[in-house]
Amino acid sequence: MSPYLKPEDLAIIWRTKDVKKNDVVVFDRSGDYFIKRVADIKEDKFFLEGDNKKESVDSRKFGWISKQQIIGKVIYKI
Repeated sequence: MSPYLKPEDLAIIWRTKDVKKNDVVVFDRSGDYFIKRVADIKEDKFFLEGDNKKESVDSRKFGWISKQQIIGKVIYKI
């Protein structure tokens, strides 16, 4: 999620499924957790993109994710 988050950054996550476009969210994909930005929402499906478009593995590769996969959103970073 560079430049927004760098590898050494810490993020505080608010556990919620109430997210909107442009929120940075944590989600579960096959037992692994990822952080991406919400680019689009249709019903209970989310299209997520990384800020580094050239190197990000995101919904352009793995498709839309469901609302159930959302863990929460980043509310503060250190």
